[in-house]
Amino acid sequence: MTGNLTAVPVGHAAAPWRLKERDVAVGTVIVIVLCTTFTWLSSGASLLVTFLPGAAFAWLALVYLYRSRQELPETAAFLPVYVLALSIQFVHFAEEYVAGFPTDFALLYGGRPYDSDLFVVFNMSAYAVFAAASVLAFTKRLGFMLVPVLFFLMYGAIGNAIAHTCWSIMAGGYYPGLFTAQLFWIAGPWTLSTLTGGRHRGLVIGLTAAMAAVMVPLLAAFADTGYHNH
Repeated sequence: MTGNLTAVPVGHAAAPWRLKERDVAVGTVIVIVLCTTFTWLSSGASLLVTFLPGAAFAWLALVYLYRSRQELPETAAFLPVYVLALSIQFVHFAEEYVAGFPTDFALLYGGRPYDSDLFVVFNMSAYAVFAAASVLAFTKRLGFMLVPVLFFLMYGAIGNAIAHTCWSIMAGGYYPGLFTAQLFWIAGPWTLSTLTGGRHRGLVIGLTAAMAAVMVPLLAAFADTGYHNH
């Protein structure tokens, strides 16, 4: 006796999916926690003019994905692109560290130099969260875990490209992290476009332009450009 056999996939991690109201609610709490933590850890205004805008735009992107009923991509379509973008961050961190970014960044915004151990632990922990969050979001359908993913894309990638370019213009030359940050002009929008299925290029361009419109005035207004003479 024979019959038709239909292959039933185990789980649903490969299929496209959408955010739920719960994801936005929990994601909002995560953003509030992030903003509180960044404010507490900030040396001077350094994290206030960088991480806080990144968190705000991550939340806006999350809300947009929910309100627009955006169909999120399959796991295999997004994660490889995201991991490639995240891999750049490790090289970017190395350039920042050896070039003295922990000191210059804090002094530029009226703070005390970041402790080297704290800088390493904080960044390595953040990268672990960015990686784990992407896996949990796409394999377990925990949509609120997109908040760390979106934060990395909005500040870690796009924001870093904007900030390091701006700082180098302000300095009239090289500023720690400049070279590797330029890779994020491509990696950031490309990964964000992949998240939206490549159908919302206007959104990607708009978010990038809005980030620049918010960050550049903040980076310039709060900077102590004479800190090297202190």
